[in-house]
This record gives sequence, structure tokens and C-alpha cells, in this order.
Amino acid sequence: MSTSYSTMGPRRKSSKPRNIKYNNQKLVLSLFRYAGKISVSEIASQANLSKTTITKIVSDFLEKGLIISAGKGESTEEGGKKPELFQFNSTYQYSLIVNMTHNRVSVFMMDLTSHFVDRIDLREAIAAGDYGSMVQLAARAVRELLAKNQVTLSRISGIVIMGDGILDVENGVIRYSVHHQWPRNLSVCRDLAEALQTDVPIYIENNSALTGYADLLDPDNQGFETIVHLVVGAHTGGCVLKKHELVHGFNGFMSEYGHIIVDPHSNLTCMCGSKGCFEVMVAPRNVFRNAESWKNEYPDSPVTEALQRGELTMPVIFDASNVGDSFACRLMDDVIRWFCVLIRTIMIANDPEKIIIGGDYQFAGRYFLETLRSMVASTPFFRTGADLPIAYAKESTETSYLTGASYYLCRKYIDNNHLYD
Repeated sequence: MSTSYSTMGPRRKSSKPRNIKYNNQKLVLSLFRYAGKISVSEIASQANLSKTTITKIVSDFLEKGLIISAGKGESTEEGGKKPELFQFNSTYQYSLIVNMTHNRVSVFMMDLTSHFVDRIDLREAIAAGDYGSMVQLAARAVRELLAKNQVTLSRISGIVIMGDGILDVENGVIRYSVHHQWPRNLSVCRDLAEALQTDVPIYIENNSALTGYADLLDPDNQGFETIVHLVVGAHTGGCVLKKHELVHGFNGFMSEYGHIIVDPHSNLTCMCGSKGCFEVMVAPRNVFRNAESWKNEYPDSPVTEALQRGELTMPVIFDASNVGDSFACRLMDDVIRWFCVLIRTIMIANDPEKIIIGGDYQFAGRYFLETLRSMVASTPFFRTGADLPIAYAKESTETSYLTGASYYLCRKYIDNNHLYD
């Protein structure tokens, strides 16, 4: 069995006729993916290629089923023949996203335009360190989801496993899982392929990285060369996007921002073994711990009232801070301090053009974001970066990681030269 487990590297540009044809076909297919219904003339204009070239490419793609006819368009103002329209065949292939959590496997099916098709969730009592049983459960979930939708593995363009911890993405290996008591250096892509008995390409990526990957689809981000995306909640992850690609680093530590120590004097121990990591300092449980400690100073605060009812949540604190409640603002100021330390570290290490905050804190609102921007630029050195855009993620984390993961797989599929003559 010949199975692709690793990601494909960038292709070298060439002026050879074969490579020119390949690049033209790849460009046209990518344009069709985003264009909706479009005519040959419109594609020719966008691709800056002749109508003759586009017509030949469209004919090839129609024969393969990659694009389909979409009826007739409107005539021009001068009248004349209505142009024939074509569109990307989003159900030509599907992608699968596999998420293995404690005693549960979720598998999502997406089409080639990153639209959700279906999902399955299987639960089974599995011992914490039983990696092999989790892989078998994942394979079972994949088979059941495909059977439910009457789709065979031959119509799956790729599978991506949502990983955590330290990953060797190139070789499809979980070097160290933070959230599972599994052995180190697990060839999970190979193992799932063997369990499924398939040569469908299988990849692994950090779930936070795939969440951030969806940023590449936002037109507002197209002009930025380097973006850092943070996913912050009970745990913290993120990614660096440079020139529209994920940056992985050498050992897999890239973007493990939650494990940067922001308070060396803290006694809070992180799951990584260190104390004072960003992840534990801003986690909701620490915010609630602070609220419990300070509540007697603010008896009339809505935060205190929510605490007394046993109903305190992060949205309660966010809402109260945005209307100026002093207790909520104090809680947020403590969090903002640690965000400031992290973002300044990111500025020095990655010098991004934009930082996007997702997860629980993307719903924090005006007070958090305005105070954070001000604090980051509050010293002469960092004032140089005062125009650094810090923005909230536009979509929820689950929506983003499904969109990002399916787009990740689609790009790999469109990159695959077997699609082109």
C-alpha cells in the first residue's frame, strides 16, 4: 500500500510548458472554487488567460467532473447570446475531519467548498492510555459516517486528524499529546490508514492551527503577510500564518503560546509542568478564583450577585466590564495584563502584521480590546507597534476549525498533480 502521510512542500516555479499548463489548470480550478457560477469570459479575465486556453481547461474539467454546467447567464447590455455558466463541483469529493477526545471520536464530513455535510460522534469506555483502541474507534466512526451518507473512501480527498500537543506534521506523528495519556511518538496517520485499509492521504495538524487557518478565507486578511491567531479559553493554542501557509518550526513547539510563562512568581501550575504559564493565568477558572477572592470588596457588583447565585460566567464578566462595573474591570485588567505580556512576546518573536483573538475571549467586547491595545502600546519601545491590528475572530472556534480544516484539505487536493494532465 502506498499511502501519503506527510504534507506536501511548495512547488518550484518553472517556465517549462508542462508546468505552465499545470499552473494554469490549478489557478483556474482555484478560481472556480470561490467564484460560484461564472462564465469562460469572466474566468479568462480573472486568470489573465486567453478564452481559448480557458475553454480547453474547462472542457477537461467538465470531462473529469471537477466542474459542472450551471445554466445560462444574462446577456450583455448590447444583447446577444447568453453566456454558458459553470461552477465548481463541490461534491466531487469530500473531506473528513477526525477529532479524538476522551472516550469519544467525532468525525465531520465537509464538501470541497468547506460546507458542512454531516457528522458522527461515537463514545466508548476506553482506558486513558489506550491509544490503539482510540484509533480503532476513529476508524469505525469514519466507516459508519461514510455508510450513512452512501459515500465510499474513493470519494474522500483527504482526512485530517485534529491533534494536540507537540506534533511532527511532516511525518504524521504525535510526539507528545498534552490531553491524552498516550505514549510518545505515535505514527497516528499511518495507524489510522492501516485501520481503514486505505491509501487516502491522511494528515495531522494542531486543532488551534486549523482554527486559525480559516483566517485565510477572510477577505479582510488577504493583504497581511504574517498573521498570528490565538485561541484562548480553558486552554490556549494558536498558529502563525506566513505568506498564506502555516509555520510549523522544527520541533513542533511553534504557536504553543499557552506555555509561555507570563508570571514567574505565580504558584499556578500548568499541565506542561511550569508555573505561571499564560494558559493558566487567563483560564476562566482562574478568573473565577480571583472573583471569589475579591467579591467582598464589591458587594453591589453584578459579578458578586452572579457568584452568590452560582451563575458566574465569562459573558457575565464581559458584559459588566463593558458598562464600567469596577469589579468586572478589575478582573479583566488582570487578564489583560497577561495578554499584554504574551502579545509583546509575539511581536518580538514573530513581528506579525495582525493578531486575531479567538476562543472565549473573542466575545469580551469593547473594554477588553480597547484596554489591551492601549496597554500593549503603553511603553516607548512598543509604541512603535501601536498600529498593530488586534482583532477578534469573526466566527466561533468550532465553525473556524471545521472551515479551516476542510480548506486545508482542499488546498492539498487542488495542489495534487493527479488532477491535471
